[in-house]
Amino acid sequence: MFNVLTEPVIRFDTATGSHSEASLPTLYAALMADDVVAFPGLRPHQRHAWHAFLVQLGATALHQSGAEAPPADPADWAALIRGLTPDYEADEPWRLVVDDITSPALLQPPGHSAESIWDYKHVVETPDQLDMLVTSKNHDLKAAVARDGAPDDWLFALVTLQTMAGFDGQKNYGISRMNGGLGNRPAFSLAPSGGPGEHVRRDIVALLAHRSDMLADFSLNDSGESLLWILPWDGGKGESLLVNRLAPFYIEVCRRVRLSAMPSGHLRGARATSQASRIAAGAMSGRTGDPWTPVNQKLSKSLTLAKGGFTYRRMADYLTSPDWQRPVLLRPTPTEQGSGQSMNLVARATVRGQGKTEGFYERVVTLRPRALRAIGAAEQLQSLGEIANERITQVGIVQRILSHAIQVFLAHGEQNVGGAEDRERAQPWLSRLDATVDAGFFEALQDELEADEGERSGIRSNWLRSAVVEQARVLLQDAADTLPCPAIHRYRALVRAQDLFEGRLRGPKGLPSLYAEEK
Repeated sequence: MFNVLTEPVIRFDTATGSHSEASLPTLYAALMADDVVAFPGLRPHQRHAWHAFLVQLGATALHQSGAEAPPADPADWAALIRGLTPDYEADEPWRLVVDDITSPALLQPPGHSAESIWDYKHVVETPDQLDMLVTSKNHDLKAAVARDGAPDDWLFALVTLQTMAGFDGQKNYGISRMNGGLGNRPAFSLAPSGGPGEHVRRDIVALLAHRSDMLADFSLNDSGESLLWILPWDGGKGESLLVNRLAPFYIEVCRRVRLSAMPSGHLRGARATSQASRIAAGAMSGRTGDPWTPVNQKLSKSLTLAKGGFTYRRMADYLTSPDWQRPVLLRPTPTEQGSGQSMNLVARATVRGQGKTEGFYERVVTLRPRALRAIGAAEQLQSLGEIANERITQVGIVQRILSHAIQVFLAHGEQNVGGAEDRERAQPWLSRLDATVDAGFFEALQDELEADEGERSGIRSNWLRSAVVEQARVLLQDAADTLPCPAIHRYRALVRAQDLFEGRLRGPKGLPSLYAEEK
């Protein structure tokens, strides 16, 4: 019956290039040895859901057992996980299929009585149909095409739905760990070099170290519920759980789902609706102690990533602004701060819209030791934020000048510009400049942070000249080569646009410090 504690239902690729299938305890052992390279059945938007499930489950099992460190042996992992559900001798909470509706199955809450089986009227034939994504029949990802889904395809879809989904129409409520039904659950954490296993191990250890901080900062319960699919749920209005009943590492379920096995050996699912959300956390605006999600302290709500993803401007704001409370797994531990090693900042999110999916975004930024120490120290973080904000402001100045110059070209060299249409026509070149800056922004930022005070000005000036201003000149010429202009006016339009660009750069509202030597 697809018991993840005993059966090899999870596929993964190893560091030696082989393909393996493993039970959950065996997978944990492989992850702790950093012997896992990838999961063939895992889709990109499911990465954080699966990572978070492994981390929260592992940390919960270790905390409850009192173990000091993640074990290396599969048998030890099996004992730790079984220790979370001692009342179930047949491992029902760890099976993908349990026919008795009054017993839990993995991430599938039980009903209060046998009659609740009649609530599950909506049949789900494929794992991608169960998943949280809103897909299309004709565009991008297609709907319900994984007809021969393997058990781990269903497992990954189930984990993603239950821990990442938002509001999907009447009586289909979303998770507690996001700001509103149309929000999303972005993830930020630090990861050491290595494979997925190193990241999982690091986050488990860091999560255990930060447990007391999470209890102090959020309305959580040290002895609260951790595995919410154990609790019976018929979807009634009075069954919503208060956050103060939940443990810091709780793994939630937001939908009533049951899987069943077909005579062919394939799985299929069935859904039921609910009259209210499983967790009564609407008033908390996502501030439920998610260890991966930043919280806006001014607005008292968790981050909802907007379309466009993790741009350098947004990343700099989330990382350095005092308005944002950084999640516990984005904070380096004392050992990491003193290691002298670089770490990766990993950011992921699936952006949702009303009745649509706006895209999956992922960004990895390498943080060198100086920047890593800055994140863990308020004074150094302020310095990093000041450098980042100054650079962003200067890029904005160059973009405005570039926009003005392109508008002058569009006006055939006349100065009376500023119409909304011309500003819109100039926007693609501003976006291209932003993309160029984005590609190397954090590397250049750390170059300046690591330099001595007397050398920082020169480093900044070199970056502005080579990575920003020179690229803007190239883009201005490209715009002139691309945009329509009568031949009789083209030479004058280009010369006046270039003259304006160079003049404004050297003017008091441009970047005059770059050209002080010319004077």
